[in-house]
Amino acid sequence: MQAVEILRSQWSAACERLVSRLDQLGDDEFFWEPVPNCWTVHRRSDPARAASADGCGEWVIDYEIPEPQPAPFTTIAWRIVHLAAVNYLYFDYAFGSASLSFDLEMPGSATEAVAWLQASQVQLATVIANQTHDSLDNATLTNWGEQWPCERIWRTLIDEQIHHGAEISLLRDFYRLRSRH
Repeated sequence: MQAVEILRSQWSAACERLVSRLDQLGDDEFFWEPVPNCWTVHRRSDPARAASADGCGEWVIDYEIPEPQPAPFTTIAWRIVHLAAVNYLYFDYAFGSASLSFDLEMPGSATEAVAWLQASQVQLATVIANQTHDSLDNATLTNWGEQWPCERIWRTLIDEQIHHGAEISLLRDFYRLRSRH
């Protein structure tokens, strides 16, 4: 099996596992803050939220550069929207026009966020379906200006789906456990 086939298989499996864990996600769970002062997705106009946020529309995601130490705990909403935004940015810079910024139009509900995530995954699945073994060595641009081999882009994207997918899965388990008591 060639490396490109392994990456295709890993991408597909990671995305399918994550999307299956998002089944029946409602807004209460999406926005649930398991600890005080979570980073989340919120309306730009919310006076109780931090001024540092990314997004260009009504809904924004909490974010600061440099990231505070320790990093704030993040909600399911933050993790899904962050993951989709990362997917869109990697796609745009590595395989597209290299014109996006973090000021994306963020979704404001669980249903919209899951659809936005799935659309970002499908867009990337189309790209990896057309990759060849030889193209994995091609230098590709990242959204911060570095050049990486294409295979590193894919390894990073797969890792992001798995990493944040595991976090989301655990938060969903905690939410259900909390709801039973």
